[in-house]
Amino acid sequence: MALNEDFKNFVLDQLQGTAEFETKQMFGGLALLCQGSAFAKIKHGTVWLKVDNSNIADFEKFGMSQYTYGKDNTRKLNFYETPIEILEDRAKLKEWAQKSIEVATKK
Repeated sequence: MALNEDFKNFVLDQLQGTAEFETKQMFGGLALLCQGSAFAKIKHGTVWLKVDNSNIADFEKFGMSQYTYGKDNTRKLNFYETPIEILEDRAKLKEWAQKSIEVATKK
């Protein structure tokens, strides 16, 4: 499935003013990178944000699913689907993205 340009542009617009980041087309989607580390992915018509123990509860509270891939979808990455309520609220999305940036850039 090709990346939906309108959705991509919407998400990037919502993230204006977040920490400086770059984008890179990868595996049929778009990776959002800060300091060379992926903190978000735009793929399958949604935004997937990087998680660890510091922010996973935010996603679980909304019942969001983990990013899976492979022939049988058993391979998992530490990215979770972002709730539509968060995507549509610029301030909340930036807050959640900042947490994911912190997760992705931890040393």
